[in-house]
Amino acid sequence: MFRINGNIILFLFFILSICGCSGSSSVDGGLNVSEILTLDNEYESEISTETDQMFALDMNNPLAKGHKLTGASFDPSLLRMERFIEYEDDGMRARYLFTALMDGKCEVLIKMQAISGGEEEVFKRVSVTIGGEDDGWFF
Repeated sequence: MFRINGNIILFLFFILSICGCSGSSSVDGGLNVSEILTLDNEYESEISTETDQMFALDMNNPLAKGHKLTGASFDPSLLRMERFIEYEDDGMRARYLFTALMDGKCEVLIKMQAISGGEEEVFKRVSVTIGGEDDGWFF
């Protein structure tokens, strides 16, 4: 009796483990992203979003050109970084996912460094506007 129940429990654990892993197999990790900004050919970009919305900054990974991504700088009172994902899609790519926390404006600086070492450099610069200007009763 215990052996049958143990096998059933083991089988259910296996199924739940597989289901849990499948949620993180997508590029966005199963998160609800409202907008994806592709930065391949742009050094400077801008994006507008609303509070509590999640957006993604997607870019080519500079690894093929001898650089590695070292992180992102941003205002943590306005943005929360949810994930950083590197993935393969016709070359190496990287995606930063952010959630807007409150109305305001800030910049996200994606930084890189030569693989051989040296100074960090800004790879991409994105101006982020959260919310909008409230002009009163009229739009």
